[in-house]
Amino acid sequence: MTRLKIWLILISLILIFLDKHSFISKIRDYSAIYTQKQISLLVYRIKNYPKLVLLQKSEQRQLEEENIKLKKQIEQYDVLLKQQVNQTKDTKDIQALKLQSNLYENFHIYIAKAVIDVNYLVNNRLLIDRGIESGVQVGNAVVNKEGVIGQITITNPNNAQVTLITNPDYKIYLQNNPNKSKMLAQGIGNSNLLVKYINKSEKIKPGDILYTTGLDDIYPANLPVARITKVLYDNNGFNSAICEPVVDFNKLQYILVLKNAN
Repeated sequence: MTRLKIWLILISLILIFLDKHSFISKIRDYSAIYTQKQISLLVYRIKNYPKLVLLQKSEQRQLEEENIKLKKQIEQYDVLLKQQVNQTKDTKDIQALKLQSNLYENFHIYIAKAVIDVNYLVNNRLLIDRGIESGVQVGNAVVNKEGVIGQITITNPNNAQVTLITNPDYKIYLQNNPNKSKMLAQGIGNSNLLVKYINKSEKIKPGDILYTTGLDDIYPANLPVARITKVLYDNNGFNSAICEPVVDFNKLQYILVLKNAN
């Protein structure tokens, strides 16, 4: 019996020694800690899953909104930069155009800035930042360095409305070079004009430019107005043609208002 007790004591001491100093204890401790950690993490995720999902969705929405705002800001800065470049260039061009006294010697000249609003898209009308107080009157011509834009039809103290040459209410007599044959143009919307009463003997073709006659006392003579895009061969004594303005209305910055001095 005594011998059995001694063996049991020895075995116990060996097991204690192995537990303290062998790799078995390390594996056991690591397994216990890892298991406890995973269980705690799982319990935390189960308890807080709804909060985590809502937080993730909220952060995603916030990031999406910030991205949208940043894109809009970049687009706005890009537009402002382009406008600034265009304004600087247009100002120089307008000033140079204003100095061409031989072209506008019988006209008072006002420089104005174009403001594109809803009327431009819907009614083919343009707003400018000059009005009665600046000397602008109904009937004044509106042009830029490229050619004819339209005519003043409504005035206020500080601004005025321009009816573009593409407006269906707008009509003007034009001529081609070098024959100086007269023809009537009328706006038809959609950035186009219809030119009527073209003599069949006139050899006009797409790409030809039509000019002002100077006979209406509104515009100087020989200002570019429209470019022929399609010739319509009618059965009567005249032909007609579809034209587009020589001026790109989408890029307007500064314009000239012309008032006949006579």
